[in-house]
Amino acid sequence: MIKVNIEKELDAPVSKVWELLENFGNLDWYPGWERIEVIGSGIGMTRRIHMTGMDPIDEILETMDPASRSFSYTIPKMPMPVSEYRASVELKSLDNGDRTLAHWRCEAKPEGIPEADGQAMLEGIYADMLAKLEAAAKS
Repeated sequence: MIKVNIEKELDAPVSKVWELLENFGNLDWYPGWERIEVIGSGIGMTRRIHMTGMDPIDEILETMDPASRSFSYTIPKMPMPVSEYRASVELKSLDNGDRTLAHWRCEAKPEGIPEADGQAMLEGIYADMLAKLEAAAKS
């Protein structure tokens, strides 16, 4: 099983970072998709990500806790060689809320690739996501 555990200190206010993530159906801060389709609302909702040349990717919101600034989601069918994907995100306030500690975790089962390759692939994706999240929260 692949287990990714990435922490990054973001030079952006925790309230601004949470504002971007709390709206699970909105990925304006992370470019590269053609369109997002939101199905349902609240826990159990799906954000369907449409990308050129690929089948849509469904991300299903499993938990959302504004008090702890955390949420989790699953992706039943990945376009990458992994399955049983589950991720969680938690934000912590740093410097009286002026900065943020973002903690992104995921687990997935590698499918036809070495575990180390799957680990590197997912770590790369999350490093990119956190960099774009920080940039959006600073703007």
